[in-house]
Amino acid sequence: MPKRLNTDPERVAQAKLPASLFHTSALPAAERFSAWRESISVMMDVRLPQTAASHDFNARVESYLFDDIMLARCAAGAQKFDRSSIKFARDSIDHYMIQLFISGHVDMTHRRRDFRCKAGTVICFDLTDVMDTFNSDFDLLSVIVPRRRLAPLLTDPDTLQGVMVDPESGTGTLLTNYLLTLFSAAPRLTPEEASIAGRSLLDMLAMAFNRAAVAAGDVPEIAQHAEFMRVQSFIKEHLHEPGLDPETVAENVGMSRAQLYRLFAPVGGVAEYIREQRLRRCLADLLSVKQMHRQIAEIAYSWGFADPTYFAKAFKARFGRTPSEAREAASPQARPDRVGLDARVGDRLYEEWLSGLA
Repeated sequence: MPKRLNTDPERVAQAKLPASLFHTSALPAAERFSAWRESISVMMDVRLPQTAASHDFNARVESYLFDDIMLARCAAGAQKFDRSSIKFARDSIDHYMIQLFISGHVDMTHRRRDFRCKAGTVICFDLTDVMDTFNSDFDLLSVIVPRRRLAPLLTDPDTLQGVMVDPESGTGTLLTNYLLTLFSAAPRLTPEEASIAGRSLLDMLAMAFNRAAVAAGDVPEIAQHAEFMRVQSFIKEHLHEPGLDPETVAENVGMSRAQLYRLFAPVGGVAEYIREQRLRRCLADLLSVKQMHRQIAEIAYSWGFADPTYFAKAFKARFGRTPSEAREAASPQARPDRVGLDARVGDRLYEEWLSGLA
């Protein structure tokens, strides 16, 4: 069983790395779960179990950024977590989430299998796959790493959903101890030291999960998921091309249009997927301080929108505000007044990191 970890707000305040602290303890009991649900909605849909009372709920996330790898300790009350195909198709979060349960457990249903990850075990979640889980009251360490950083080191990068590392194995023991030590030392690390530690973590994760077994019965659905990821990668690499359309995609990935349409039917179709990804890239640039010097029309064109009028209408229909309004709301002056940004729950930076890693 992993040892308990100390937490202290001063750790975050004194950290040499980018650090974030979210907590609901300063809120009235009736508001705590709603605040958590809004915060974690950046990547998950959550709800309380029918038997749970919202006034008993609390949540806390202490996070550190190691280059583009996020290491966080999260403790919260029991809840149901879901990540649907629609959600991961829309939010562009293409990460692995590896969790070490210090206490509590998670029950998961995946591809007709039900299983439990108990305290002391490390489990991997692929955030480009459907998640259907129930967590008891829990305290865990979570590593969020972009696929582009870890996938090249993995033997089977598209088969890790729900895969667990044996805590009694040599690699399991090494990984568990390294995660605990890394989180404990995080506030004292310099950015240069953290970069080296992050690379070591990637190697250790790859070593552990490359040795983990994959259930043979999942092969057909895994193959289909791998095909989706292959086509998705092609689309993301060519979003800037105005001529990118379903016919072009089908021709370049070597499948018929009928096959392509069937593959993307669960997420609304390939044309809708292309438009959604372009709109999200535009939104990210409009919210970026580094992109403030660029004209809105220039950003739209750079992501494949040849018609500024069409772009403006599509953007407002998707995000509920015009591109100009979105940019204005993202300015440093506007940030303190943003809806839902309540100082009582901490800085909420970890939400921006989760989206920004994409």
